[in-house]
Order: sequence, then structure tokens, then C-alpha cells
Amino acid sequence: MESAYPGMKVLLANNLMMAYNQAEAAQPVFAFVEDGFTKLPEFEMMMALFSAMDTRWVSVMDTQGATPARKSSPLLDVGAGIFELTKSDHPSQFAQYLDMMLNAPRRSARATASAAPARPSATAGSVKKLILIGSSTGGVEALRNVLVGFPFDCPPTLIVQHTGKNFGSGLVSLLDRICPARVRAAEDGITLEPGHVYIAAGQRRHMGITSRKPLRLRMKEGPDISGHTPSVDALFTSAVPYGKDVVATILTGMGQDGARGLLELRKAGAKTFAQDEKSSVVYGMPRVAWEMGAAQQQVPLTRMANTLLQASKV
Repeated sequence: MESAYPGMKVLLANNLMMAYNQAEAAQPVFAFVEDGFTKLPEFEMMMALFSAMDTRWVSVMDTQGATPARKSSPLLDVGAGIFELTKSDHPSQFAQYLDMMLNAPRRSARATASAAPARPSATAGSVKKLILIGSSTGGVEALRNVLVGFPFDCPPTLIVQHTGKNFGSGLVSLLDRICPARVRAAEDGITLEPGHVYIAAGQRRHMGITSRKPLRLRMKEGPDISGHTPSVDALFTSAVPYGKDVVATILTGMGQDGARGLLELRKAGAKTFAQDEKSSVVYGMPRVAWEMGAAQQQVPLTRMANTLLQASKV
């Protein structure tokens, strides 16, 4: 291997968290991924990181004839350029895919995963509008698509993303690389500011908004709400007193978390949206929100950022 590919460095990881941390630090050109990893719900974080770094990857199955994860996972159904190998394949087959990935055309500028984009400072001032977002399965990539379109001085934006324990900080750093605004983890007592995106993910506390101004984040322990902690419903219902100043949406995801809270927000005068079926990886949460009348409009993912920003100007 070393003689065929001089200068190559090989990293090994025996769990998904280790693999994510190593990939984030090393920015690999390619990766072989155990098929079992791809079946974990947290693998969408890995896919988003690979996409951000323009890393090619191959799924390796245990045995010939095994059912590949992409046949049963909606996340992998949308993955383009994913190849599948088995451990029983001849080494030359692995080398063939390695050559294919090394020689494949890449984006004109390889993403630099180590540094956030240079940002001017947003002007501090009273908060006039809030943007609230809830997402679950498929939401990591959906959030990347939305936040890349947010300007450095966007309204304070609060996000609840369902993800596995310990992956919250990775999600924050991943989104902070591509978003012109500043992305940070949700913490109790933070004053909401324009040009900031606050994310609750992978932690055992619900995110909400305080009832006094200046508006601050409130992180509160408690039982699951709508089956989740943090819960989208918990965030949305906490913002009902400020309904007329709120723009809220539900993105792709399983279940119904957020639908009830979105309906309460709409009744309170908020502008409410849901991702449409065609662009959703899993049309669960958005479907429930739409069918119960919580969302005023269904929006394709490609138009979501502009829709939210325009609604926050009204």
C-alpha cells in the first residue's frame, strides 16, 4: 500500500465517534466505512462532514450477499457515489476503488474544515424577530443547506436537532464552518443576539426562551417531550408569548415532535412553515405539522433559507 501510494497516512477507528473526530482533524481524501456504522442514525453527521470536506467514502459489508444499509436507510438513499464492497473481495478490488476515489474530479476548492469563515460583527441591538427550526432524521444536511444561506446579521436563530449523545459539539463546529453567522451550542442564560445561531443537540436539556427581556436562552432538565430531549415542541411552546415576532419551521424527521408547538405558534401570530415531501429525507414531522394545520406553507429545502429570512422582515 505504501509503495503504491507514497505519503499516504492511514487512520483506523473502531467506533463512530472516534471516526468522526479523526476525520474532522485529518480531513481525509477518502474513507472505508464499516457497513454497520452506516446503519447508525448518527451516521448522518459523518455524511455531512464528508460532504463538507469533499471526502469520498466506500461502504464495506461483512459478507457477500448481505443487505447493504442503503437499501433500508433513507439517509443513504440520497447519497450519490456510494460504492459497496464486501470483506471477501480481492484486495485488487479495494485498490480499484481507491484509485477511483483518488482520481475522481473534486470541487475546485477543497473545503477547509479547520477554520470558520471570516465574519464581520453583527450590530448588537434589540431583537425584533426570531427564527426557530426543528429537525430530526436527515436534518444535519438540511441544516447545512439552510444555514449556508443565512447572512452574518441574520435574526437570532434557535435550532433543535435530534442527534445522538456526544455529537452535539460536532454538529455545532460543522455548521459554524459554512454559516456566515456565528453558530454556537445552546447554553443557559445566553442573551440572544442578531448574527447568532444557537443549537440544542445531543444533550439532556430542553431549550426554551425566557419570559423577560432581554431575551435569553433557558436550558431546563426534564422528562422527554414528544419523545425527545431536547424537544422541538419545548422550544416552540416557550416562544408562544412572542408569536408575532417568530418565524418557525419544521424540517425533515421521523415522528411528530414540533407539530403541536408549531400550531400554538401559528395561533399566536407566528409565520410557520414545513419542509415539503419531495425534499424531505423523512416526511414525518413536516407531514404531521402540515396535516394538522400548524404550517401555513410547505417549502422545498432549496427555498427554505430565503423563505425564513423574507418572513422575518415582514
